[in-house]
Amino acid sequence: MIEAIFADAEAGDVDAVLRWWADDGVLEDVTIGRAFTGKSELRPYLNWYFAALPEVRYVPIRMLVDGLDAVVEWCQTSPVVGEFDGVAPSGQILELHAIDVFHVENGLIVHESSWYGDGWFRQRLHGMPGLTPALPVTPPLQANGTRFGSA
Repeated sequence: MIEAIFADAEAGDVDAVLRWWADDGVLEDVTIGRAFTGKSELRPYLNWYFAALPEVRYVPIRMLVDGLDAVVEWCQTSPVVGEFDGVAPSGQILELHAIDVFHVENGLIVHESSWYGDGWFRQRLHGMPGLTPALPVTPPLQANGTRFGSA
């Protein structure tokens, strides 16, 4: 499943990527300090990402799967041809080394956290200052998928 998600993302196929998501799934893009909840928020985010990086290529480095959780270390390359999070298009080849952490239930992603360089992302592109503080830490999941401290 995780391999298929990366293949669909490399194809830039938003509908194919979204088929792997629960309707209320959450993607935390820790690098830009934003979270996207539900397919209605994920769709414009993915459109924005794929428009800025339309020739994206993903190279998985390693994948660790434990039950309903997966951690994927990956690299990405793409020319930057559209604006993304305030970074202007330059045509420069962007190379990222990243980690995504997925939690899956009933064959669908309910949560993903993605890190691809924090302030390094901007510095790498244009020497811009670091990002605003990252998202608050998401409470850990218990074995049954509920958050610690929740009812």
